[in-house]
Amino acid sequence: MSRDPRLKFIIVGASAAGLASAIALKAAGHNVLVLERESQLGGPDSIPNGGVRLPPNGCKILFDWGLEAELRANAVVGEGFTVYKYEGQAEGRDYIGTHRWDPELLSEARGDFLQMRHKDILRILHDAALREPSANGRMPTGPRVTIRFGAEVVDADFDACSVTLRSGEAFSGDALIGADGAAGFIRRRLLAEEGQSPTDHVPRGLAVYSAIIPKSIAVRDRGISKLYEYPQKNMVSFSMGSNRGAQAFLAGKDEDVVFWVYTPDSSQDGTWTELAEKQISNVLGLCDPLIKRLAEVAEPATCVQIKNHYELESWVSESGKVVALGEAAHPFPIISLHTYSIAIEDGAFIGKIFSHTRDPARIPEFFNAFEENRKPRCLHINKSETQYVDIMALPFGPMQAGRDAAMRANEAAGRNVMDAGEAHLQDMWDDMRMVFGYDPADDADDWWMSWGRLRDAPNAQKRAY
Repeated sequence: MSRDPRLKFIIVGASAAGLASAIALKAAGHNVLVLERESQLGGPDSIPNGGVRLPPNGCKILFDWGLEAELRANAVVGEGFTVYKYEGQAEGRDYIGTHRWDPELLSEARGDFLQMRHKDILRILHDAALREPSANGRMPTGPRVTIRFGAEVVDADFDACSVTLRSGEAFSGDALIGADGAAGFIRRRLLAEEGQSPTDHVPRGLAVYSAIIPKSIAVRDRGISKLYEYPQKNMVSFSMGSNRGAQAFLAGKDEDVVFWVYTPDSSQDGTWTELAEKQISNVLGLCDPLIKRLAEVAEPATCVQIKNHYELESWVSESGKVVALGEAAHPFPIISLHTYSIAIEDGAFIGKIFSHTRDPARIPEFFNAFEENRKPRCLHINKSETQYVDIMALPFGPMQAGRDAAMRANEAAGRNVMDAGEAHLQDMWDDMRMVFGYDPADDADDWWMSWGRLRDAPNAQKRAY
């Protein structure tokens, strides 16, 4: 029997990055097996279903995949954000200003800012990955995606491209993709190849609490119900404090309130699939009345530390047959704006680049091309996201006072609060265009036309770039 010409990819992790990769690789004509350690999509129902902000560079990819209607049916469209002082003032909230997304920028980017629930976006990606094209009554014969839950990978042979599950089952393929997050199995193995410990990360002294306030409760509360008044209902409410912060926004088709608190008052090194040890009301510090009230009525929260993670020297294994992407390759600060969009970009790039080959010998070359092309962008945006956290949580002092004064001056002049001075405005505008206007499929095709189609299959397992 002749060999199936399709490549077989094993993806570890049914994350946004893993599911996006499965969709794109199936579209490129390959077979995909996704192995997820959790027993169900998105983790147990007993854990809060948190919120997601998906900017234009992420949602336009999903729009192009035919998922726009389903995404919009499960999202609130964000129009910008309002900024407050975390500590408030004697009269209540201390308003600083508003920032609205520029319509011209969104038009050029072909997307929107969508505010969703975590499990909704995973479900949409999951269903799209498994969806079979119409076969006119015949059994489908095209590329397939299979997703296994309760399938925890506990061992792998990176040379043979095989994995073993806790159950003892073993699977092999042509290539392995690690999409199981910053603490996942594949990243730990890549760290080991570089002589690093899986715990080689530095907590930054801030934890993020994530909680939900159902709309049925929120609209009956005098203070919280104001979040449902336009334009605030389409805005994220940012609160900036001294080594603290908070965000609140409406998300999903039910328009529940997503509530995030940045706090130095918890050392718990938790995950998104376990409950916080301390109540969210006990880690607030001095805060304004809305933050206090949101904490009082919030459902049980999770608590995750913000960390500076070790930067992998290579996202590709020494064998050249294994690659990490999404949070497994480049962990972002917790609840960053671009966590999901960059993960989806990674998946789209992988799928597009592998639409150009069925040759297993070229897998190392293509994985290294993925890293070469994606890494500078991911590191640039990661650095920006880290700076945003620093700006939000500036301690009391001259820098915080200068930040607040500049924002208040912009608001008084009728400008967006994040507008920079004239010397920096063009740079900021160009950077936003770069971030939101990027298309991973075009980037992958550029590599193919400039390099990939001109090269023979590489002789070396791995090439330095």
